[in-house]
Amino acid sequence: MSKQTVAPIHRFSIRHQVILLFFLVVVLPFLFIGYFAYSKSVKAIQNVSSVVSKEMMDKNARNLDNYLDLVDISQNETMYSAEMQHLLSIEPENTLAEMQIASQLIQYSSILRSNSHAYSIRIFPIQPSRYPSFTDAIYQGIDVEKEEWFRRATEMKSPFWQLFLPQDNSVLYKEPILSKIKQLYGLDKSEPLGYVAADIKVSTLRDYLAPVKMLDQQQVMLLDENDMIIYHQDQSLIGTRIESPDLSAYLRKTPESMDPVEIKGVKYMVTYSTLGLDDWKVVSLLPVSVLTRPVSGIEHVSLLFLLFYLVLSVCTIAYMTSHFTNPIQKLVQAMRKVERGEFLTGVPYMKRADEIGWLFRGFDHLTKRIEQLVQSAEKEAKNKKELEFQVLTHQINPHFLYNTLEAIRWKAESRKADDISEMVRSLGNLLRLSLNDGRELSTVEREIEHVKAYVNIQNARQSASIRLVHMVDEEIMRLPCLRLLLQPLVENAIKHGTRVVGDREEVKIFIKGYREPSLLRFEIIDNGPGIPEELRDSLLSPQEAAPNQRKGVGLRNVHERLMIYFGERFGLRILDPVVSGTVIELTHPILNEDTPEPDT
Repeated sequence: MSKQTVAPIHRFSIRHQVILLFFLVVVLPFLFIGYFAYSKSVKAIQNVSSVVSKEMMDKNARNLDNYLDLVDISQNETMYSAEMQHLLSIEPENTLAEMQIASQLIQYSSILRSNSHAYSIRIFPIQPSRYPSFTDAIYQGIDVEKEEWFRRATEMKSPFWQLFLPQDNSVLYKEPILSKIKQLYGLDKSEPLGYVAADIKVSTLRDYLAPVKMLDQQQVMLLDENDMIIYHQDQSLIGTRIESPDLSAYLRKTPESMDPVEIKGVKYMVTYSTLGLDDWKVVSLLPVSVLTRPVSGIEHVSLLFLLFYLVLSVCTIAYMTSHFTNPIQKLVQAMRKVERGEFLTGVPYMKRADEIGWLFRGFDHLTKRIEQLVQSAEKEAKNKKELEFQVLTHQINPHFLYNTLEAIRWKAESRKADDISEMVRSLGNLLRLSLNDGRELSTVEREIEHVKAYVNIQNARQSASIRLVHMVDEEIMRLPCLRLLLQPLVENAIKHGTRVVGDREEVKIFIKGYREPSLLRFEIIDNGPGIPEELRDSLLSPQEAAPNQRKGVGLRNVHERLMIYFGERFGLRILDPVVSGTVIELTHPILNEDTPEPDT
């Protein structure tokens, strides 16, 4: 940001800047939040009402499905009753026989009407004209075969629903009737014997499609698969199709959609549930204006609250700025000193228990902690340099020493001094593996070879027999590791082991190595007397070391190098042995072949 842009702001005091920012950060967002809260309130009410309406529609749909299932069961019982099958299969030979059959059908229909869950069950022979007495008594002389629905029934093999309105036939239908029509087949015949219609008064559906009492002006209707209204509180709409294309499109979406639909200029919240038959839907329409009525006063209350909030804020903002300005200025001055590296500059002690007090105390603690970390880092760096220097002191002219040892070995072999030749060869290998071409990283395999060379030299130097057994998993042999890790531990085991066993017994040293999910673990076990409990901690603690104690080799050196290079998670531990002796555990991170050399 340029100075020309910043300068006008700096001409104001902090108090005025805070007041200005208050209007920009608080007042404007408050207006936005007020509008947002109002919108969210309306949306929340819509969602709650939609959920209530949806649950009610689902419940109504289930109840209506159950009722229609009962009607279907009654209809099927009629169709497959032996008496009905028998009556419709009889061919009337004359008028008297036809009248007898008609009488029995009328009597049977009356029994069905009293037992059925439907309003009534009507029976139609396959040719009603052959049963004039029956049709005159039941259908008052209407020629059923000329009815459109009857012709449809003869053409369709599957059951279908038919809505009968008073305007279709005011004599038979005093009110809208919903009928499910099925063909009736004989149990042993492939041709239909007649038709059975289960009639339901549309008015009876009111018990299953009643609006939710708490939702005023709610409209509930039943639509068939063609969006024709089967039921509506307004009976004049029954038998018509919905006129809104938006509503038709909405009903093709998922039932979970809650977007309002505009119908004839009025926005409605629409919820629906699909019946189990023929994609019929129970639909609820509720005006959005009815839902937003409870929150209509929120806008006025929000404006009044905003005015009060502004007056109160202006009165308190002056106190707040003056109360916090001076402490913040002191804290800024202390921070500038820290920027210059003066970590121990200190800040005035604050007795305040609020955030400013915590800020001062936290900043003071932070600066002291930073100073401690800086000193600790400097100390670790110094220790690391000392360790590296101690290692480098053993690398004076390595090629000269190695070549000299090789010359001695050849002279010993020429004089048939095999024991001297073998000892010199082991010493040369020990030197070569120790130097490792100046690299800090070696491999597990080279470390094992290093230990073997060292043990060979020790066996040649002293009378006590030293037996080395290594059980290291083959999969980790080529993995990288720090050099000079295992040899100091074996040296420690030999030093303490030979002190006790003397010349008669054998010093046994076991090296175990295996891989765990996140690290390599080695165990060096000997059969010596063990390390006293009171000396274990001092062997690995730098502060316990004597001033003249050599740190370049030994347990402490290995432990410190591992912690410096890889962190305090890795290092050495002295474990309790199962029987006797000493068990030293070494943990090392898993490195790959591409791992760079550690920083020195």
